[in-house]
Amino acid sequence: MTTEGGAGVRGPYAKTAAVRQRILEAGMQAFAQVGYFATSLNDVADRAGISRRGLGHHFKSKEELLTAVLDQRQEEDAELIRNTSGVDSLAAVAAVSTHNAERPGLIQLYSLLRADATAAEHPAHEHHRLQYDRLRLYLSRAFEQVRQAGQLQSSEDSDTLAATFLALMDGLQIQWLYNPAATDIDRVLHAYLRSVIPSFPSLTAAGPMVRAAAH
Repeated sequence: MTTEGGAGVRGPYAKTAAVRQRILEAGMQAFAQVGYFATSLNDVADRAGISRRGLGHHFKSKEELLTAVLDQRQEEDAELIRNTSGVDSLAAVAAVSTHNAERPGLIQLYSLLRADATAAEHPAHEHHRLQYDRLRLYLSRAFEQVRQAGQLQSSEDSDTLAATFLALMDGLQIQWLYNPAATDIDRVLHAYLRSVIPSFPSLTAAGPMVRAAAH
């Protein structure tokens, strides 16, 4: 048996993991380009370069595939913001948005799905509802920690600041899809944070920290 893929992963196990990852990437592309309902598993199989039957060994349904795509993306984002607090938490969340700009397929996927998934019957509805609730709570706690540290310069409550920041991130990503050259997500997010936290690192100073968090 020969080693394929990551260290310590051999033979058929590595091959199975690689095929699964290929399917996830193909699913993400298809969902991003045509939406969940217009995507077929045959299309995903073609994009992944495998048979429809081969895809079925990994994912039994389109809903299962969508769940896996969303779960993987959520885990990637969670890694960037884990074990942070206060200003560092806000910088880490900003880094996630900046990092996503390097993967336009993800921004397309989430922008499209978040609109479609407002319908309660959509398979991604609960995922997005919980994600919004959790991220808003996370941001609210971060702003409150900044306030308690005496660094916040705003009379607005922490939940309002969190909701504003969340709306700004979503809106900027949509603007970026339409005109990436004219939409600097990183700069605008930092401008907002510096407007309420004067001590927040400038974009130049924050750059290395953001890049480290994003990678």
